[in-house]
Amino acid sequence: MAASSPLTDLDGTLTPASFHTAANSPIAADTTNITSPDHENDQKPGYYKCKEIPHVLKQSCQIHLEEQMYLPAIELLGSLLSDAGERQQTDRPVRVPPPAQIALLGTLTIHPAYTSRAPEQTNLDIAAESREYLRTLLNKVGPINADFRSAFSFRQGQSSGRWARRNSREFNSPGESDGGGSIGSYSEADNIESKWSGNDHSIWRRSSDFWSVLGWAFRCSTTHTHRWVHWKAWLDFMIECLEKDWDERLAQDQANFQAESNNSSDSESQAQCQYPLLKQSLFVQYVDDLRRDRKRVLHEVIRALLAFADDENSADNTYYREVFNKETVLHTDKSNKRKHSQMTAVDLENDQFGDYLEDWDDPVTDDDDDDGKANAFHTPHHPSGRTGRRTKGRPKSTPFSKPGKAFDVSPASTPNPLRVTDGLADSIPLRLRLFRLISGCAYYLPHDVLCKTHELYDLFTLRLKSLPLASFELFLSLDHTDFALPRFIYVSLLRYVAQSFIPRNAPQPEDVDPEAEADHAISQTILRECFLPFPAKTVTVEDNAKFSLVLESMAWCLFQSGSVDYSDELKWAVEKGIEEREKKIKKAGGRGGGGAAMTAAEKMGRQVLERSAASLRTFVDAVEAMSLAEDRVMGTGDEMDEDSVLAGSP
Repeated sequence: MAASSPLTDLDGTLTPASFHTAANSPIAADTTNITSPDHENDQKPGYYKCKEIPHVLKQSCQIHLEEQMYLPAIELLGSLLSDAGERQQTDRPVRVPPPAQIALLGTLTIHPAYTSRAPEQTNLDIAAESREYLRTLLNKVGPINADFRSAFSFRQGQSSGRWARRNSREFNSPGESDGGGSIGSYSEADNIESKWSGNDHSIWRRSSDFWSVLGWAFRCSTTHTHRWVHWKAWLDFMIECLEKDWDERLAQDQANFQAESNNSSDSESQAQCQYPLLKQSLFVQYVDDLRRDRKRVLHEVIRALLAFADDENSADNTYYREVFNKETVLHTDKSNKRKHSQMTAVDLENDQFGDYLEDWDDPVTDDDDDDGKANAFHTPHHPSGRTGRRTKGRPKSTPFSKPGKAFDVSPASTPNPLRVTDGLADSIPLRLRLFRLISGCAYYLPHDVLCKTHELYDLFTLRLKSLPLASFELFLSLDHTDFALPRFIYVSLLRYVAQSFIPRNAPQPEDVDPEAEADHAISQTILRECFLPFPAKTVTVEDNAKFSLVLESMAWCLFQSGSVDYSDELKWAVEKGIEEREKKIKKAGGRGGGGAAMTAAEKMGRQVLERSAASLRTFVDAVEAMSLAEDRVMGTGDEMDEDSVLAGSP
């Protein structure tokens, strides 16, 4: 039986039995049929076969893109996808553009000149149409066939000529030909001679890696909401691309391994799958970018994942800079700054056309020039035609400098860590979806790719506990985790966080329920005897409130799975824990114990603690009502198996 996957099903459907964990090893996780989903029954996405667009059409699209005639180019590319259904019936491949063109469209979806600083509606249409085409391409062709791994590679500081010299990866199964799979290779002729593909404006060259972009995007969610609107859409697409790329490779690796196991001898069939295709995924490439820059991979990943979740980390303000130059500056109409004589002067011999070609002006405003120059007349055909003087005293920025180094925007006011902004709430599902991929990377791949599973959960738990109470509650909310995390990953996270709060005198789960503890599971016995009756190991009201929130989430997970039955011991454990947590915070005196010297954070902690206590009592009442209803229906009064568990898998 295949080991259960933390990336099998986004829905994470609950069952009355157990969801297993792989905290120790994938083999130890195999406990029951329910806890180990059968990957052979997983439905592989029905992606169409693909082939690179014909040379004539490719050249036509390239000319349109170089001339900044983006809408006609996107319309042409989109028409090649519109008849994909008919092509599937005839087994004809769908035509796909080369990675260079896909990369350019990826920049247009987020660049300020086409989003938050668009000078006209047409620019906004270009960004929207580019995003719609890329999403359609992802859904119909798939990330591997479209070669998103090459298109969405970060190459800070590299010249456009190096695009073609990057190694082209073969994504098909070993021994298979291209056969309509990934495009596989491209030539230097595919390079787009446009500033939007160069170091000045391409998102893939403005940043060193995906994680620096992620950190800046999360900063915009709390301090620059006009940019977050666009970054949210860009991140949603990118994470979906990472997910589908990962899931497709995982399914192919497991299918190939199963086929090899069926054809091998019994002794060879004991080998474990090495996931060769998974190691070539886009997500692993983004992880390798950190190792390439000699950074601490796991710490950088977790730092970006939780960037600005606390709303007050001043270190992140200087660490995560804007991706595009003067990105947060809004568009202003500067046409009135010109003198009338300059706008209307016509001198054909000296290439002065007045305002006849005003509509062909570069959509990038003066604020986008890295060197601080003021734009004179400029057409897409003559990028060297820019003139003007650099402002005195202002250092010249180069495309090889750190993004945002020449211009950084600080928030007008410091966000309140006690208040959850709409942007922060919107970012939580995105963060959790990325955590799903990180967890899968630690589970399936060797430890030198990212880390060991327990190292990931230990570090993530440590950082999660340090968040303000409002942010901490968001990460544990079932409203977010129900569709962002599979339930078994969520349960494992709850288990790790809960164990970091319990005092030393609490019974150990392995002594109370060894069978459930072997799977790192949550059973009713473990919850009742090891967690519910205890306070946090510290006297702070915030820690006790966080611990109560974890217990509340664990309790309701058991209730939703049907793995809990009413008993007087359960009710006693809930009441005992509420009482103990109240006693614990009173030891702090004025620091959360109800004195007049309480801070705003401590007052909020008491409110959360009271609300969570009420929710736990409601949980007991709901369990009792459910048990009575079942007794009436069954007519027997038989109790459920006390060893029913709800387990999780990192």
